[in-house]
Amino acid sequence: MRLEQYTQPFATLFYKKYLEDAASLSSFFHYEWDQKALNRRLQETDFSKTKRMELVEVLTTYMRKFGLSEKSSQHLEELKDNGVVVIGGQQAGLLTGPMYSIHKAISVITLAKQQREKLGVPVIPVFWIAGEDHDIDEINHVYIEKSRRLQKLVYPAKSRIKKIASETTFDKSLMDHYLTEIFQSLPETLYTKELFSKVMAHLENNETYTDFFAALMNDLFHEEGLLLIDAAYEPFRKLESEYFQLFVGNASQLAKIVFEKEIEFEQSGFGTPIQTKDSAAHLFYVEDGERFLLERKDGAFINEAKGLSFTEVELMDIAKNHPEKLSNNVVTRPIMQEMVFPVLSFIGGPGEIAYWGTLKTAFELFHMKMPVIMPRLSVTVANTKTQTLLEKFSFSMQDVWDGAVEEAKLRYINNHRNEQIPHLIETMRKELAAKYEKLEELLIEDNLKLSPLVQKNLQYHERQFTFIEHAIDDTLLGKLDASIHQYDRLIMDLIPNGGLQERTYSPLQLLNEVGPNFIKELLQVPYEFNGKHHVVCI
Repeated sequence: MRLEQYTQPFATLFYKKYLEDAASLSSFFHYEWDQKALNRRLQETDFSKTKRMELVEVLTTYMRKFGLSEKSSQHLEELKDNGVVVIGGQQAGLLTGPMYSIHKAISVITLAKQQREKLGVPVIPVFWIAGEDHDIDEINHVYIEKSRRLQKLVYPAKSRIKKIASETTFDKSLMDHYLTEIFQSLPETLYTKELFSKVMAHLENNETYTDFFAALMNDLFHEEGLLLIDAAYEPFRKLESEYFQLFVGNASQLAKIVFEKEIEFEQSGFGTPIQTKDSAAHLFYVEDGERFLLERKDGAFINEAKGLSFTEVELMDIAKNHPEKLSNNVVTRPIMQEMVFPVLSFIGGPGEIAYWGTLKTAFELFHMKMPVIMPRLSVTVANTKTQTLLEKFSFSMQDVWDGAVEEAKLRYINNHRNEQIPHLIETMRKELAAKYEKLEELLIEDNLKLSPLVQKNLQYHERQFTFIEHAIDDTLLGKLDASIHQYDRLIMDLIPNGGLQERTYSPLQLLNEVGPNFIKELLQVPYEFNGKHHVVCI
């Protein structure tokens, strides 16, 4: 594998600023994201408040279902003692979701390994699964190639109830058919049957989005000892009980300072990533697997649409005795993570880092600092065919991201057009329209009221002109198809849907092409946490 590094493509204004000049954003973060910050974080943070024994018990119980590796067991033992964690997370997408889920896990593992060596203390990789998220439409699909086009294939089960991912179950027969269709879209390789069997075995043993996701992730990173936890796991919620109580008791002040910080964030030109309100409660109430966002009104915590209303005393009692009925939102989840884990560094993507930028004073409210927020590794994988096409057309990766491939494709097509043909058709169109206009004038002079018929007849001929134009275009494109497909292949492989590869493809295509050791090989790449986009040539 060969590694190339580029300036981060498609970066937002804020993310570009964070990557290139984090020091200028000190009003939004406690640390920059360099080695000095990591050293300082370890030295000045009191990790003794972490309920290590209880946390390890919860993690062990959760992971036992998916299989604890020797390395996972070692990490759990280290966490009982003085271990600190590098943590990141993602929603529980089908077949792990987009590749950036894999890249987050690789980022967590890689940074943990690097810091274990540099800091001389156990640094443990943890992946937080956002199983309490309820927007199933964000995770119920994969993109496949069909008829030489990229198509979004959605798991067909529909439900009016938006249950959280951890309680949304599959129809095994329907999912079996769905996964079979996905695998049928893949080219048959030496690895296809084995990969299919492994995926179906995990489906057999797991019936929710979160469990299926966790089983696959644990399989892919088994040897690395990546610790997994589902945010919606009930014993984990019970561990969070006292922290939920803190959120309830400080709800008004928390809402106020986050609202004010987001205004400051917006005034700096970075938008409103959370779009919070000063009436927010920053908690969900969970009932029968559904989440209902709470707001504060007249001293109560309410959800008007559901008809829910709790006094502070009532909600405090729920937090104390039934924490499984509460769920964090985008504000309280990062704070909860800091309360539960001894966090050295949080691995985040562009969107996550933006909303963390509104939370500095929220952390301070609970007498904490944010961890070092490290931008996750952003990776594009270029296989041999892709590299060959890049060389053939003399494109750089930067050219691809800048839209040069699409421009070159259009130039190629236009260079093969006979410009006399559209010119002649346009001349014929104008001449015919002029003759119809003359015909209509003569009919009016003779008081023959046939204008509607004349116009209808002209419109018929217009449609025929359009038809022959399309037929000529289709025939030309068919003639040029082999070369056009090469341009389309580059676009589909490297900027599918107009964005980075990692935001569209799941790891399935590459595992099928390269084999089961693909993730292991990706982990051996000498990545640097430098804010660059990494292109791995395989």
